[in-house]
Amino acid sequence: MMRTSQSYAFGFLFACLAFFILVAPLKAETRDEQLNALFSELRDAPSVELAARVEARIQSLWVQSSSPTTDLLMERAAIAIAKQDFPVAIEFLDRVVAREPDFAEGWNRRATVFFLMDDFNRSISDIAETLKREPRHFGALSGLGFILLMRGDLVHARETYEKVLAIYPMMESARLAIKKIDEEKGETAL
Repeated sequence: MMRTSQSYAFGFLFACLAFFILVAPLKAETRDEQLNALFSELRDAPSVELAARVEARIQSLWVQSSSPTTDLLMERAAIAIAKQDFPVAIEFLDRVVAREPDFAEGWNRRATVFFLMDDFNRSISDIAETLKREPRHFGALSGLGFILLMRGDLVHARETYEKVLAIYPMMESARLAIKKIDEEKGETAL
């Protein structure tokens, strides 16, 4: 009888170990698989409304960090941004990127704050870090396009917005930006 209990105990432990070895890594892949599927939906969305819903689902995955502490820092940064207390927001976001350097949204949020502070060079630098981690980050690309447009670099701004539209064809702001660039250059719009 004792031997049977030990067999069940070992069987249970083996099953738990197998779960953590086999299933735990799948959880990380599941997020990537979800993002891949959502980006396919975004690319193929037949309407602006459907694309906007897919965009919201992508963004909800992007903001998920691997740490409650990082989540709290992001929340505090968002509060500081809402109050337009940009130096405080930068302090929180500096901690985010130091704690989780592979968390693309930490870099993207800090790029946004630098943009709001008119510090375009540091914004571009953080956009580059965002895109290293998530090359499909249409928000970061769109921000880069806007900075390039503000600087008068119409050629690179247009190229950047074309990248946005390759990822998110229904993004109206990117379409309008390309139309504006083409009008300024005297070319025909898309």
